[in-house]
Amino acid sequence: MEKVISGVYTGLYILFLCSFTVLALLSSREELPAYARDPPWRRPFRRMALWLIGKLEARRNRRRRQGKDLLIPGEEGVRNDLRILYPSMKAAREEILYRMDKFERLLLLIFACVLLAGAMHVRSFTSGLLQEDGSVTREESGGGDRKLTVVALPDPVKAEEQEAAEKDEKTKDYGTYTITVHARQLTRKEAQAGAQEILRQFPDILLGDNQSPDQIRSPLVMPDAAMIQPFTLAWESSRYAVLDTDGSIFNEDYAQEQAEEVELTALLTCGDYQFQKKMNFVVRAPIRSEQEKLQDTVSTALLKAEKETAERESFTLPDSAGDISLSWREDVEDVSAGLLILGIVICILVWYVTDYRLHEKTKQRNRQLAIDYPQLTSKFVLYMGAGMSVRNVFYKCAEEYRQKLAAQKVRDDPEGKRCSGNSRQHAGRWLYEEVLLVCNELDSGVPEAEAYMHFGRRCHLRQYTKLCTLLVQNLRRGNDTLLQVLQEEAESSFEERKNLARELGEEAGTRLLFPMMIMLGITMLIIIVPAYFSFSM
Repeated sequence: MEKVISGVYTGLYILFLCSFTVLALLSSREELPAYARDPPWRRPFRRMALWLIGKLEARRNRRRRQGKDLLIPGEEGVRNDLRILYPSMKAAREEILYRMDKFERLLLLIFACVLLAGAMHVRSFTSGLLQEDGSVTREESGGGDRKLTVVALPDPVKAEEQEAAEKDEKTKDYGTYTITVHARQLTRKEAQAGAQEILRQFPDILLGDNQSPDQIRSPLVMPDAAMIQPFTLAWESSRYAVLDTDGSIFNEDYAQEQAEEVELTALLTCGDYQFQKKMNFVVRAPIRSEQEKLQDTVSTALLKAEKETAERESFTLPDSAGDISLSWREDVEDVSAGLLILGIVICILVWYVTDYRLHEKTKQRNRQLAIDYPQLTSKFVLYMGAGMSVRNVFYKCAEEYRQKLAAQKVRDDPEGKRCSGNSRQHAGRWLYEEVLLVCNELDSGVPEAEAYMHFGRRCHLRQYTKLCTLLVQNLRRGNDTLLQVLQEEAESSFEERKNLARELGEEAGTRLLFPMMIMLGITMLIIIVPAYFSFSM
């Protein structure tokens, strides 16, 4: 059964590849538009896409002649979007290019999936670990493990006997099992020979720049894991303060004649077998260059001069160090360049932060206008219901705002000594500032309809544009139902304000998420750190 399914898969992949080959031959004479010829490697797929689009349109035309149509999902929406995005003369070309790109991407995706699936299918034939004789080849010693999934089947030689003996119940398999086949282990003789070969190279390969084991002045060069496979190597040092297991030596403060003996042990392990070799090294003072010796001499002279003048009021730098005459110049660190770069970076940040804050201020103004809109429409309904004209309603709202500003000024500065400042910042009511501008325009002789339209344009919000349109229509043609329309507008604006308040609440919750995460991290640190120290103790 598995062979049958595998054969079906093979035939399916071959069929797909043959279909692409035939499609490429049929579409080879398709003429691509000049604006769709790049890049060259995509041209065959674009020709296939054009050929398929042409066949699809031909089939659609035949169905239309029969009084039917071929439905393509989302076609009308795409066409409308392209008409909005592009001029009418380019809409047809953009629609062709869009459909061609869509079909081309689909063909590329299908072709890539078929190639990948076919490659994996072919790999399934060649990547098996189980041989015909039922054996699995192990990796060489030191290699990785192999995981094998097998199905236990009845012996085909005895299949007929089993069928005859068990007519009622026929056994197909005995289950699926997963086994890990480890790499081949070395015999003791092989392990001993390999370990001797590796240990024979010690300590020569460890010396590095050092001349001999009794002249260790620079760090040792430890072998890498690839050199010692299939063994694992561990090190033990008799004096870690002198020579560490990573080859580091600590001889910076040694005198020239000082020498320290260290025993370094190499431990090779392979499975159950372990081999070791002990090596003796003598760590001595590092070899210093003439420049380093000169610097040591000068440093010694400086320390000696500082100690000798410790009881004096001033410290004088020495004139010489050994046989060398010295003169001194103070090395003053100049950080002006870094400060200049920092200032430039800060200026750039201020530039963008200022623009960002201005944009945020504009968003805040629009949000405040949206919040105050229901209050304005309610006042229009109230005052116009009492018999006021639209012009007088604006004047009434402006007068109320002036009185509120005056009362707030007296409340904030009873003695009148403080400067009034910016009224917008003082009150924070953008809407009534715009109402004051409307009143100023009306007082300066601007026609009423024009002043109302200016008010709507300055607010830059859909609600105010609609309100001003209603007011202008009432002036030009008259509108007996204006009060009723304004009442409906006031009710709908209150619903919009509720939705806006809900959105602002969700936004505030999102902004609080980051501080809450910081608090959670601090709380976890407060709990984890004492627990960690208690365990370590």
